[in-house]
Amino acid sequence: MVDEKEKPPTSSNTGSDPDEERIRRKAYELWLEEGRPEGRDRDHWELARELVAIEDSQKTTLRPPPKEDGEPAEPPEAFENQGDVPGLTDQGEGEPGPSWKAAAEVGSELPLSRDKE
Repeated sequence: MVDEKEKPPTSSNTGSDPDEERIRRKAYELWLEEGRPEGRDRDHWELARELVAIEDSQKTTLRPPPKEDGEPAEPPEAFENQGDVPGLTDQGEGEPGPSWKAAAEVGSELPLSRDKE
């Protein structure tokens, strides 16, 4: 149980805004979790500010974008595979290497001879 003197200050006695109050409470929690070290108040305050900012931004990033005129956010073309190039095959679609027929044709040719000087 936390003593009265160890409770974090509240907005009723500091006159601060709600965000500052959340930061103050979070910094206090961090201070308690670390075993109440002395001289780390600025570190706890900065970390608490970051954590509160992350919480706030997470709430807005998880919402879908507003649809003003009922149109989808992305056009249907965006979902098509844009990476296909006509005439080129992806790995695995063609033969893994030269065929036996092609190898036999190349093998039946006479080797190149050196020009005589």
